[in-house]
Amino acid sequence: MNVEQIRNILICMSLALISFSSCTSCQGSFLIKNCTKDTLLIDLTESDTLDDWVYWDENPEDTIGIMAPDTLAIYIDGKEVIIKKEYYVLPDSLIIADAYVLNLKEPYYYIYAIKWQDVKHYPLEEIRARKLYDRQIVTKKDFHNRLFEYKPTGSKGDH
Repeated sequence: MNVEQIRNILICMSLALISFSSCTSCQGSFLIKNCTKDTLLIDLTESDTLDDWVYWDENPEDTIGIMAPDTLAIYIDGKEVIIKKEYYVLPDSLIIADAYVLNLKEPYYYIYAIKWQDVKHYPLEEIRARKLYDRQIVTKKDFHNRLFEYKPTGSKGDH
């Protein structure tokens, strides 16, 4: 493991510990564990289609309010693309899902996962067109003790 991976693991572990503490602001947190051998971008959303969440913005100057340590910059087709680190999940690691999503009364939510290797090589339009993502429909009941263990289902794209 390199230093960046170790740092990300420590950050995830710290966030997990915080989310399991007794503070009332953290009690609404839900975690998603990447149970794959791939680094992924994962998002939990109410949207039944793959939104633009993957790429925060193609123009770094448009990311006002987002701090550089909270982002990853990669180049796709010669363009710099800024991605929020909150979606970046190493193998066998955790992320904190948007708690507000699961606190709503919707019957279904969607988890989207894209392999990091695909994110680095294809623009979002091509990821959508080629369905280079996994989409799972989940409910609050799928989160056991506020944890969802993500494993690919093999269902690509929107069904």
